[in-house]
This record gives sequence, structure tokens and C-alpha cells, in this order.
Amino acid sequence: MAEIKKQLWNADAEKGVLAGVLLDPEIAIEIFACLSESDFYDRRHSRIYLAAKTVDSKGEPISIVTVSNELERTNELEDVGGLKFISDTLLTDYVVLSQVLSYCRIVKDHSLLRQFLSVAGNGIDRVLSTNVDAHELLDSVSQKMFDIGTSSSQSDFYRVGDLTEGAIQDFQTMREAKDGVTGLSTGLEPLNRMTTGFHPGEMNVIAARPGVGKTSLALNIARHIAGLGKGAVVFFSLEMTAHDLTKRLVSSTAGVGIQAIIDGTLGPRFYDDLQRAAEEIKDLPIYIDETPSISSAEIRAKSRRLAHREKQGIAAIFVDYLQLMQGDDGVENHQLKVAKNSADLKGLAKDLKVPVIVLSQLSRGAAKREGPPRLSDLRDSGAIEQDADVVMFLHDENADSGKNEDRSLIIDRPILLRIAKQRKGQRGDIRLIFKPDTTSFWPDDSQDSGF
Repeated sequence: MAEIKKQLWNADAEKGVLAGVLLDPEIAIEIFACLSESDFYDRRHSRIYLAAKTVDSKGEPISIVTVSNELERTNELEDVGGLKFISDTLLTDYVVLSQVLSYCRIVKDHSLLRQFLSVAGNGIDRVLSTNVDAHELLDSVSQKMFDIGTSSSQSDFYRVGDLTEGAIQDFQTMREAKDGVTGLSTGLEPLNRMTTGFHPGEMNVIAARPGVGKTSLALNIARHIAGLGKGAVVFFSLEMTAHDLTKRLVSSTAGVGIQAIIDGTLGPRFYDDLQRAAEEIKDLPIYIDETPSISSAEIRAKSRRLAHREKQGIAAIFVDYLQLMQGDDGVENHQLKVAKNSADLKGLAKDLKVPVIVLSQLSRGAAKREGPPRLSDLRDSGAIEQDADVVMFLHDENADSGKNEDRSLIIDRPILLRIAKQRKGQRGDIRLIFKPDTTSFWPDDSQDSGF
């Protein structure tokens, strides 16, 4: 490693900040908003600063006397050098209070550099001393670097009066939006009307019992979003192979049933339809990752790399499905693993500013009860409900009839899409038609507006 030649703290700047805090209450208010005690390198300075904040929090005036008294109360006065250190060392030559904010920026800059060095050094130690996975390490280090950058951004209050113009512009955009869609169109008009589309930073959950069509619905929506020309669509498939998903996409786009292909009864004209659909799909920016038991760290790392590589970035991310994701090392409890992954995917949506659509299983109790699923039926973790901005359930109402018929053979299967949770909009039911042979969904009242 290269020899460190740069001094990673500035004693004069730290003393200047403390002088300003001790001499001027107005300066103290500004400093408290931008520095924490951990930003000081000298532990004596850090303790004095914390004591000043404690005095202020009690509603007492900050002065050498009150701060010294607080340090004496916590048995730290002698550790910081006593009253003489505070009065003689800190206040000498630091009476130009107009410079204190400049000192504050210097202290903060050095603090960020030390944090950067700590993260980088920890990464090197993990490489040399453990069998850490490279992708996991890269994502861990990049996330910590991101956190350092986020913490350095000082945000202040927003005055409502300064935001009203933007609110009116948003209302105007909503008013003029085609079909009322302000996010990404899902391709299903009834769903668009109820949600106004999928929005950046939000996590949308599609949950259902096995065989109801949640993967098919996700693929239908992914294909539609990819055709909008707003960026790449990423589909993490933990259950099906990329090859099988691509066959579904081609079959659905062509409107040609897979069973006829398997039976060998498909006429030549329909093969032409499949070929045209394949050419159409080929031009869409859809990327499938079939890594089994992928971790949230790998999903984040791969998504970031693709976002950097793609000219228009990423439009949406799909994960099929949540319960198959790998957990962190040492987390054996499946419910805690699902909760952590759910929170990570929500964080990914916010970090990349894209909608993340997550497929989820239902608990076994949902299959024992008739009627549409409930939020409590989400399998393994109530954290899914908490993290999600939108929760949608697919329900085959005719399956509740108790008949032993093979539902997969029904050409047009009525499906209820229930929006059980939506932070920013209404809840309600949407009637759909599912065609299992072509894995296509349509609104039950107008096939022309479907996929």
C-alpha cells in the first residue's frame, strides 16, 4: 500500500469550530446542523463538542463554564485537558467568527476522507483475510461509499411556499397525461387507471397462489414497458430459465399457444407469426438473469452495472420471486431473510429511482380458505406489506368452486386482480382474462386494449 502522506485532520479548524460554538449561540446553531461529534478527529475536541450540544439540548446557554460543568458531571473534564485547555488553547487567536463556517467545512471534508479510507481499508482486509464473494464485497463497499456521500449532503427544511409551483406543474402533468398515466404504463388500461402506472422509487408486489399466472403477468408488463423506449427492463428469474421465459415472450407476443407447438399440430402460417414475434422481441431491451438463489447484493450490483452500461439506463426491475432469494450469511431464520431482502429491494428502487416489481408467494393458509388473498397471506414476512408501495393479488375465483377440472386446459380463465394496498391511490378489483396457452392477460371488457 502507498504511504499516507496527507494529514487526515486539521487541528486548527477543529479548534476554530469549537471556539465559534463556545462564543456565539447563533454560530453554534449553524454548526450543530452540519457536524456531529464523530466528525472531530481529536477525541478531546469531540467530547467538548458533545458536551456543548448536551448543554444546548437542556436549554442552557453555551459557555466555557456550562460546558466545563457538563464535562465534570460526566467525569471527562480532566480527560480533555481541564478548564485550562478549554479556555487557553481553544479561544486563543480564534475570535474571527466569520470564518467559523469555513472551519466547519474543513472539518467535514477531513471526516469524509477518513470515512472513505476506513471503508477502503476494511475492504482490503476482507479480501486478504476471508473468502468473501467478490460481487458481495463490491456491492457492500459501493453501498458504504454511497452512504458516506448521502450523509455529506446537508438537507434543510422546505418552505411550502417554494414548492407550490412544482405541485401545480405536477397537477398539470397529471391532467395532460395520456390515459392518466404519470408513471410507466403497465399495458393494462384498468390497472393504469387505478395506479397511474408504476413509479420510480416504488416497490410493487404481485402475489398469488401457484399456477394463477403471476410470472405471466410480470412478463406481459415487462414486455410492454420495454417497448416504451424509456430504458432497459431487467428480469431476475430465480425459478425459470432465461430460455423458457423467452419462449413465453415469443408465444405471448405472437398469440400462438405453446401446446400446439408441443403437439406438432401448428400450421405453417402460425410459425410465421412466431418468427415475426421473435424479431419484435429481439429489438426490445429486456435482460434476463437466471441466477438461482441470487442475493439482494448481487441484484443491486448487476442492476447498477447495467444501468451504467445502457444508454437510457433502467426503466424497471422485476424479481421472480422473493422467497427464493438468498439471505445474508449467518441469517438462518427464513422470515428474517425475506424481511431483509424485501427492505433491500425497496432500497434498490429508491437508489436507482426505478420501479421494482417483486413477485411473492402466499402462505399455505391462503390455499385453505376461499376468496381472494389478504395482506396477511403474504408468505414469511409482514415486512413485505410494510415495504411495498403497491400490493396486488391474482385470484382465480372459479378455483374456489371445488371442481376437480384441470384449470390449465381452460382457454379463457377469469382472474381477479385485487389491489389490496396502494400508498398513493385507491384500492379495488380489476377483472382480467388469462389465456394460459399463450400466457397472456387481457381486461375482461376489452381485449383490444390488452397485451
